[in-house]
Formats: sequence, structure tokens, C-alpha cells
Amino acid sequence: MKRKATRSMYDALRAALAENAFSVIESFELPDRPAQYSEIPVFLNESRVGAHLARQRPQLWSHQTRALEALHQGDNVVLSTGTASGKSLVFQAFAFHRILSTPSRRAIVFYPLKALATDQIQRWREFAKSVGMSNDDIGRIDGSVPPSEREPILQRARIVVMTPDACQAWLMARLSMPVVRNFVSAVSILVMDEAHTLDGVFGSNFAFLLRRLIVARNHLLRNDADAPPLQLLATTATISNPREHMERLTGHVFSVVDEQSNGAPLHTRFVAHVESEEGKEPQVTQALQDVVMTAGRRGAFITFYDSRKGVEQLAIHRAPAVLPYRAGFQAEDRQRIEAQLKSGELRGVVSTSALELGIDLPRLRVGFNVGVPATRKAYRQRLGRVGRHGSGAFVIVATPDAFRRYGTSLQDYHEMSVEPSYLYLDNRFMQFAHGRCLADELGALGARSNLPVRADWPSGFGEVYTTTRPGANRPSEFDAIAELGGDTPQLNYPLRNVGELNFQIKLHDNADSFGNMTQAQALREAYPGAVYIHMARKYEVAAWRTDAFPFIRVKPTSPARSTRPCITTWINATLTGSNLIDGNLLKGANGFLTECQMLITERVDGFIDGKNIEHKYQQLRQHNPNMRPRTRNFRTSGVVLCVNQPWFKKETSRRLVSDLLRDVFVHRYSVLPQDVGSAATRISLRGVEGIESRGCSIAIFDETYGSLRLTERLYLDFQHILDRLLVAAESAIDSSNSQEIASLVTRIREEFATFINTGGAGSETSFGSAPEGYEQVFAKESQVCAREKGQVAEVVEIIQPTLMDGRLMYQVSARSRPGRPPVRRWIPASNIEPSGGDWSYAWWNRRTEEYEDPPESES
Repeated sequence: MKRKATRSMYDALRAALAENAFSVIESFELPDRPAQYSEIPVFLNESRVGAHLARQRPQLWSHQTRALEALHQGDNVVLSTGTASGKSLVFQAFAFHRILSTPSRRAIVFYPLKALATDQIQRWREFAKSVGMSNDDIGRIDGSVPPSEREPILQRARIVVMTPDACQAWLMARLSMPVVRNFVSAVSILVMDEAHTLDGVFGSNFAFLLRRLIVARNHLLRNDADAPPLQLLATTATISNPREHMERLTGHVFSVVDEQSNGAPLHTRFVAHVESEEGKEPQVTQALQDVVMTAGRRGAFITFYDSRKGVEQLAIHRAPAVLPYRAGFQAEDRQRIEAQLKSGELRGVVSTSALELGIDLPRLRVGFNVGVPATRKAYRQRLGRVGRHGSGAFVIVATPDAFRRYGTSLQDYHEMSVEPSYLYLDNRFMQFAHGRCLADELGALGARSNLPVRADWPSGFGEVYTTTRPGANRPSEFDAIAELGGDTPQLNYPLRNVGELNFQIKLHDNADSFGNMTQAQALREAYPGAVYIHMARKYEVAAWRTDAFPFIRVKPTSPARSTRPCITTWINATLTGSNLIDGNLLKGANGFLTECQMLITERVDGFIDGKNIEHKYQQLRQHNPNMRPRTRNFRTSGVVLCVNQPWFKKETSRRLVSDLLRDVFVHRYSVLPQDVGSAATRISLRGVEGIESRGCSIAIFDETYGSLRLTERLYLDFQHILDRLLVAAESAIDSSNSQEIASLVTRIREEFATFINTGGAGSETSFGSAPEGYEQVFAKESQVCAREKGQVAEVVEIIQPTLMDGRLMYQVSARSRPGRPPVRRWIPASNIEPSGGDWSYAWWNRRTEEYEDPPESES
């Protein structure tokens, strides 16, 4: 009897959607496309590369030939074509040709993630073998390669696959070493794969790193008249302005080979928006996963979820057939998951953006996305993961109005160009960090300490660089970041999160780490008492250690346990002087819009368990001293909107507006949601009259230390964003609060129309008021930071506030020598700010100088 053929995952999904097993809001099909070919460039026949390519296939795709010819002419090239279009072959072929033609030359290939570098290293070695080179000619240096093995790799390798992070923290810190100098001086090709990732925080830091690397190379070759030119090659599938972005990123001119030249074939792909109730997206996605898992083993699926914890929860019930994949895993765990997915051992994987890039997983036929992807760049990358070797399907699981709320449809969303790639090269904190690195590197090279002129330094860098040199007059605002850099700035200024504390995850104090996370992630995922999920296993967070080697200790816990954090956010913004950015202040009779500096404090005070019972650390720590609040403080910039009208003093209205503004903003301007925060309560604004709490303000701010001014466009394009928000509200006819949103936005538009540009003038006046006769101050016994000359001097305890000549002062208690009583003194309120310890705000009556709540307080 003939056996009945099993359906593929793709066929099973299409059948389920056609049978109306799920509600499809919108769908369309992307047609296939035949390949367009060109001849293999003749110059490659001068090396063994031409013969190798001819053995693979008689012709190349047209865009591959065009890019190789441009490189042969000496151009820097950005190859900006779709996913699965053979971009890797271009830079591999050219790198091998160059090195085989001139054996003394070397190449660096930058991959943005260790996982991608690990996946690609084998391809490089296979190519090397085909052209008569050995495995030793190809090296890999990233965080998973022990430092003791790295110098031998530089000695023998002619092509080194490297992450930018390893270049920053290791290579640039060792320019005094002969082996590093020899390698850097021999580099003639520099490849940047997945260049669309080189934007925002990471890309802006990389731009400085690249300039510093080129400065080091130029210095080492300064006396070599025959020094080879440095050639740059970048590849990406999702940059809207590739030439402009790459030239700003590198300071060099580029030729572009873009999608119009793409000769790669395409397979049919089906794209759909499947309906889910608000908050039920993971459950609907699980049901869709059930459908494809009933099919045969022809293919695999991938689910994208922009939540580390969500990824673990979606995978936990189907392990080991389906596994999670995210940042924070050890290298061996990631490699094992990738190998199992390629071999067919896994039916699927649930991933954050960590699998968004060009790791080739040919078995993926179906992709799911929980909610709308954060950016159109992310959407294009995720769509490109499926259907590489046959028909594929990509399903977005979201509420019915998920696209309408942004004024688009799924089809419009697909057809829109990807968002611009932003770089923040004028950020002075970032400039200071890289100025410290450059000064150290020039010293290691024995070069003059003056700013090297053969580099396209961003505006303002020269001035900031002078403050990094020994004995320079350093502004106090740089004190904290200078202290962070210490004597090893390359190591202490990571590219992805300058200033952010990083934790290792361990089972006990002396155990090896099995994961890692930033302080911001830990506050939400690994707070004391939390259920932390790793590799589909649950652990309980037992303790934090925040000394020189910070780690979080966990222990196994019941699979049935679950928790969520209780997090409170405070905003302290200053509306005077230099704290107003570029004088950005629009002011009206009943409010204002401003971009300003601010201090953000986030504190987790406890957690809520799976039975919806709240557990406060104030009680828990009486039995376990490790159960205590954890706080994150950081200075940043943001936008404050104040509308001093009764309808805006309702907290639910302000929260609705702040969430929607943030939502629309991040989708319109390609900002990752986790990089921008919002608040509608606990906002304190500091002016010449002291601190006042505003019950009529909202704030949207950068979640990054020091700020990269991600929210600048919110201020500059506020009218446009309001217009988009109103269109979305009017389009969402089935939304329960669409009328309320439309009414609020209309009123805000009317108020905003009265705001005028003051250029910062008038910022010292009062906008709205705190409850009459009251002021928001630190509560008694609060543990706070006292600053002297712009630098945190010590942690003190609040005893009481008072007014001295109209100026708010605090009496504080500071630790003294052992065995002696604490020392009391008075400190101006302007020199006090939140600490990482226990503190809170309270109302204070100016007349009685007593702590007391004002009547009918809004806060």
C-alpha cells in the first residue's frame, strides 16, 4: 500500500487559515521571481577564486558581479539587497582574491553578534579549503574565545572574523603589543556585515571605534610609502539610505549596489495578520504553533517575541522539541540550538531579535511574530528568515487594529520603506568615552597626543577630546563617566550600553556563569524573589551582589511558580539653563513642550506572584536581608509635555496619551521600544522656585545612560506625531476608547497650536503649580546621594528639610569613623539626588515645615 505523503508546515498553516480556523484580518502573497545572471568577473581568474566560483556555477547573480567589479576598481561598496541574495559570497570572494594576490595583506570581517560569527566561520573555512588555504588562515575572535588564544590567532590568521565588541574591549586595548601592531598595519580589507544593525547606541559607538582603528593603522603605516589602501565593504538588506548612512558611519565615500540590481531568485511567500484579543497574542501564537507541529517533519518554524521572558514562556511547554533562543545564553548553548535546528532535531525555535540576522537556517518554512515587529527593519529581517529554499509563510499575531492604530494597513506596512538609520555622533558622553580610549591608544602607539587630523571626526569631538587628556580642565558633567572608564577605558566602555551595570547569572558564588543581563533587564526579570526562566527552566532569584564582579545568584524552583515585578518610576527634570537642550522650549498660556535633561529613577519594591498576591520587600527583608528594593538611576534626556487643564489632570488620560505617543513615535522613527520610556505620574520639575510636582505633565525619555537624544524627533515633529495619532484614533472604529483618544488628541492639538518658540527664554517661570503651600521633598530617613562639585561624594540619610533664606535645604546624617556617632550637616536640595538604597518622596508643608499630605493631591 502506498504511504500517504505528509503535509509540510507551510501547507498545514495555509490550510488552517483557508478553513477559517483563525480570523485573518489581512493577507497577501509575494510572488516568486526568476534569477538574473552575469558573468564571473575576469579579474578573479588571476587567483584561484575565479576557478572555485566556476566550479560552483557558471554565472553569478547580476548584483554580485556588479559589486565585485566596483570593488576591483578600488571603491568602498555597500551591497544593499534583500535577504538570501548571496551577499556573503561577494565579500568572501573579494577578500580571498586580495589575500591570495598579495599574501602579506589581512582582512577583518565584523559581524554584529557572536552567534552570527560562529555560524559564518565554517563557511569561511570551507571557502578557504576550496582555494588551497588552511583552517589556520581563518581566525575568529569574540567573547567566547579565551584571551590566551587570541594573540596566536592574530599571528597565523590572514582573515579574522570578529565582533566589534571584541575589537573594542581587547584589540584596541593591546596596541602596544607587537603582534597586534603587525596585524593592524597589514589590514587592507574591512567588512561590515549586517550593517543595518550599526545604528542607534551600538552603531554610534562603532563609528568612533572604526575611526580609532583607522587612526591606529594610519599611524603604524605613516612611514610606508607602499602601504596598501584600506577598502571598506558593507552588506545589509534593510537600510533606507545606504550611501548616506555608511558615509556618516565611517567617514568614507561609498558606491551602492542596491535592490534594483538584485538578480537573486525569490520563492513565493504568504504574509498574514491573524487576529488576537489584546494580551492574548502568545496564546493565539501557541495555537498556530500547534497547527504546524501536527504536520510532517518537512521544515521547521520560528516564532519571534520581543520579550526575553516571553520567549522562555512560549517555549517552556514544548521543550525539548521547541527551544528558546535569546541574548544572555552561553555560546555553547546557542551553537547547540542552531545545530539542532539545522539537523531537524528541533521542530521550531522561539527567539528574540537574536535570530533576526543572517544565520542561514534553510529548514525554516513558517514564521510567527507575537505582535507587530518593533520596526520595519525588524519585519523585513524576520520575513527574510523563512522561505529561503522554498515557499514560506509569515504570520503576525496582533489585535485587529494593530496596524490601523499607526494609520496603516499590513500591505502599507510591508510596502513602506524601512526607517532611516540614526547615528548620534554628537553625543558628548559618547564622545568623552571614545576620547578617553583614543588618548590611551595614542599613548600605546607612542604617537603625539594631539587629535589626529586624518580622520573625519564628528562635530564637537575635538573640544571634548581635549578634556580627556591628563591634567585637562574636565567639566564636572564628565566625572561619572570618567570614573567608570578607569585605567582600561576600552574594556569599561562597552559598545552596546555605556554606563550600564552587567550581571552574570550563577547558581552559587563560585559557580561558572550560565547567562548574563544588564541592570535594566535584571530589574524586570531577575529582581530578588523573581522567577527567572533560562533555557526553558525556572529558577528563583536568591540574591544580588553588586561589588566589583556583580552577579545574581539563583536556585531551582517549582515549574508552577510565576512572578511579575512592582516597579515605580520617578522623573526629575530641570527646566533652566543648559538643562534645556538647544533651547528647545515651546510655551503657551496653559502649558509647554520641552526637550530637557532629566534624572530617571526606577525601583522595584516587590513582586506579585501567580496567585495575584503582592509581596513587598519592606516585609520580606525582615526575614531575609537579601529581599530588598533594587534601584536604577540614570541621567538622560527626554520630552516633557505639560497641559495645565482640568481634562489633562486625570491620571488615566495622561497615561493613555503618554503610552500612545510613545507607541506611535517608536514605530515612525525606528526606535526600539525598550530604548524609550514614558511616565504620567511622579514627575518633578525643577526651576528657580525649587521642585514642584506636576499633576498635568507626561514625559517620554531615552532609556540609555547619558542619553543619545532618541526622543529629539518627538519634540521636533510633535505636530506630525499628533496628526498620525488622530488618524489612527479615527480609523480604529472598533476600539473601545477610540473616541476618548480622538477627543484628547484634538484638545492637545488645540493647546499646542498656542505654543510659541521661546528659544529657552522664560524657562525660569512657573508652568502650573504644586498644591498651594506644599513641596515634594525626600521623605525622612531616605538614603540619598550628596554631590560635591558635580560628583557623588557619599550616601547620606535625610533627617529633615527646611527653608533658609527661601532656599530649600536638607539636614542629613552621614557615616563617620567606626565607633563615632554620625555627623549631621545641612546640604542644599540641589546637591541631593536619589541613590540605589531605600528612599521615597513625600509632601512637605512650607509654612509648618512638617511632612503632611496636601488635600486632594494629584500625585
